[in-house]
Amino acid sequence: MAVRPAAARGGGLTGLHYGLIAFVVVSVASLGGLIFLLTGVKEVTQRAANAERRLERYGTPPAPVGSYYENEASARNASVFAVMGDDLGRMAQLIAGTKDAVRVALDQQAGALMGQIAAGKPGVVSIDDPLLTAIRKLDERLTEEMNANRANQAALAEKEAAIESLTRQLKSVRDQFEQQMGQLKTALGQAQDEFSKRLAEKETQLAELQSTLESREQQLQQFKREGDQEKRELKLQLDRKDSQIVTLQQQVQEQKRGFDAEAILKKADGRILRAIPGSDVVYINLGGRDGIRVGMGFEVYPQLSAPGAPLRGKGSLEVATLMDDTAECRVVRTTPGQPIVEGDIVVNIAYEQNRKPKFVARGDFDLNYDGQIDVDGAERVAALIRQWGGAVVPELDETVDFVVIGVAPRVDEVAPGASEVVRDQAERKKLELSQFRQLIDQARAMYIPVITQNQFLFLTGYAGQTSLRGR
Repeated sequence: MAVRPAAARGGGLTGLHYGLIAFVVVSVASLGGLIFLLTGVKEVTQRAANAERRLERYGTPPAPVGSYYENEASARNASVFAVMGDDLGRMAQLIAGTKDAVRVALDQQAGALMGQIAAGKPGVVSIDDPLLTAIRKLDERLTEEMNANRANQAALAEKEAAIESLTRQLKSVRDQFEQQMGQLKTALGQAQDEFSKRLAEKETQLAELQSTLESREQQLQQFKREGDQEKRELKLQLDRKDSQIVTLQQQVQEQKRGFDAEAILKKADGRILRAIPGSDVVYINLGGRDGIRVGMGFEVYPQLSAPGAPLRGKGSLEVATLMDDTAECRVVRTTPGQPIVEGDIVVNIAYEQNRKPKFVARGDFDLNYDGQIDVDGAERVAALIRQWGGAVVPELDETVDFVVIGVAPRVDEVAPGASEVVRDQAERKKLELSQFRQLIDQARAMYIPVITQNQFLFLTGYAGQTSLRGR
């Protein structure tokens, strides 16, 4: 049973459509003939013949189509051709937008449109596709495009939100940047003002320095001229001094030829202020302010000593009591027939007011006169020198006042076959003896008094040949 066709959504004309159109046209013509036959008796035969001819020309529609139009015509109470014409008009309206369009025009329009669509949408629609198929494909493609468009719109919305967030951040950063730029501009302006101020100050200072430099340059030139003048004058003075030095050197040489070492050794440190005949107490003009100490010894010499007089004085003293400017001394040794009198001089070569005499001590010493070399003899001599105010230095130079020598180092003969240690000791003794003799020769060449152990003890007030351990 034929059914009513569903309304097409659209699409191009197919061969079936063209056939339907043709069938509709034929059916309409047949219905017209039938009506004509029915309205006129006379013409029935003629119309029948004509109808037969038309039927022969139009043919018979296929069964499903013919049954459909017959049923539709019966349902509408209309002719088959009317139903077919109405359907053809509806199809033309659906396809071309007008009911008057015929198949040829529809075919041309459909072909042109399909060509444009196939060219514009390659791979989507083919020019041979039916209209409904083309519409379906385009609808599917449109659906895909719309879905993609919605996805793109969602992504675009996300991007726009991100852009908006970035815009807000950018605005915040720009505001901070503009604020910082404002602060920097303010700081730059202040710095420029400060720089200009400092530059002006520096320029002022530079001008002052240049002025000072010019003044200094003038002073320098003046000083240079004065210096040249002083240099010439000093050269003249130097020439005169050189001449005087030569003269003084000649005088020194003459004085050295008449040098008396004993006179230096007997140089007075003080004098006897008071001497009581028959008493062992005398007073000297040296006291605590002069740096002497209790227990310090002095040797006594006559005020005027004859040339060649022995180095040993006529008496020895020991300081017993100190006052500020005087000292009470005990007479510890005298020489018969040579009493100590007022005006006699007292001497201790280790003592000198306002300075420390310098000594060099060399050799071996027997301070207790027991015939044996004291192991610590040199140290004890140095201690005596320091005790009475002198200084002991290790090497000889022009500032040394006295050289105290003990016994020369003894060099023993080395027996054949002696050990290496014995030979080394002998070599060391030879070296010490050589240095000892060189020291004496050097001191004499420099006119520095060289005194023996006994002479040193005499000149520091040592009374006799008793042990020095208690001193």
